[in-house]
Amino acid sequence: MNQLVKLGVTALFISGVPLASSEAISTPEKSVLESTHTSDTDAEFLDFYKTAAVNGYNSASFQPTEAHLDVPLLNQMDSPRLYNGCEVTSLAMMLLYKGFEVTKNELADAVARVPLTYSNGDKGNPNSGFVGNMEDGPGLGVYHGPIFELAWKYAGDKAADLTGQPFNTLLEQVAEGNPVWIITTSTFAPVSSLETWQTRDGAVGITYSMHSVVITGYDSDYIYINNPYGMKNQAVDRENFIKAWEQMGEQAVVIN
Repeated sequence: MNQLVKLGVTALFISGVPLASSEAISTPEKSVLESTHTSDTDAEFLDFYKTAAVNGYNSASFQPTEAHLDVPLLNQMDSPRLYNGCEVTSLAMMLLYKGFEVTKNELADAVARVPLTYSNGDKGNPNSGFVGNMEDGPGLGVYHGPIFELAWKYAGDKAADLTGQPFNTLLEQVAEGNPVWIITTSTFAPVSSLETWQTRDGAVGITYSMHSVVITGYDSDYIYINNPYGMKNQAVDRENFIKAWEQMGEQAVVIN
């Protein structure tokens, strides 16, 4: 299916998911501790409701206001290195946490791949596979579709593609003990270096600033990630992180 790209006007599209330009980004709405239900008025329920809020739960969903997971750290630069392998390294961390024995290089060998540039000048499509040379470069990366397919090979129906879901859905997964694979930017903030590539499947939005990490926790100010550059539970600004994730098409994969 062809992807439509409207750079600098509204959005880039990857796999049918908008990849917004930095000019089109809106600030995510903040969660509030309030209920829209008024029919439950008995005293026992109200006491429980208030206690949940005081103890650090979102009163609407009873989601903890913070959560932290101890996900194993892998470094994509460790030998044998994967210079451009942040996506499969992040997936390997998530699989290891869920009890699947796997290495980053095993996933690198298994993921679908496409050339960086075809003989006719068309660029590779990251929706179809990893674009270019993962081990030494040059290369770009891979989007959620091939990563989800790879996760399914190991975890079956425990794997879920959360692409396009609200960011709070990702945090709910973390609160339930499930780290989340995502695509972000290397700065963990929106970038202006967006390009349009012509691929065999149509126009696709990309940036060489793309990066993949695993969400391992959150609180009111920060999102915590395992960064495959070698940083465990790295704290990044929550608001900018969400904007970067939105800019990159709201891509996310989880294993339940």
